[in-house]
Amino acid sequence: MGNGPCPCKFLLGISGQDAPATVTVIGPNDETNFTGTINFSAEQCFTGGPMCNPAVNDFEINFEANTGDTINFTEGRRGTIACFDNTIATLMDGTAQATGNVLDGDFTVDFSYTIDPATDEATIVIMAVGEDGTVFQTIFTAPISSQTFIGDCDETVGP
Repeated sequence: MGNGPCPCKFLLGISGQDAPATVTVIGPNDETNFTGTINFSAEQCFTGGPMCNPAVNDFEINFEANTGDTINFTEGRRGTIACFDNTIATLMDGTAQATGNVLDGDFTVDFSYTIDPATDEATIVIMAVGEDGTVFQTIFTAPISSQTFIGDCDETVGP
């Protein structure tokens, strides 16, 4: 699970490793907003050449609230990815492990990363749903990292 095909490839990040963000966590009985900083990175099917490698499959989200609370999504694996116009990358039905002192357990993760070529900033939308129905969601903007790339696969290598 979580190692689907490579219709495109991307290497996504944010400059400076963190950006201001507000995160909403909706639990069975409450909703909490956290303000703090977030770091986001994703590498899917990426190679330095024109090909794609299905074995490259990782994303990570690290949030630290001003209160010291932490929410991390690690071991991120893709479900389905898509790329549009070399400026938008999406991941749907990915999986990740939540850690930190707010959430834990297995989550299904969707995200989109949209670059504004005029400003070299990305708008990043993340929604994750835990096995117990808990929802993590955030929308934030951040300068893109210098390594950020979204593009097509000329061909695929590997398994």
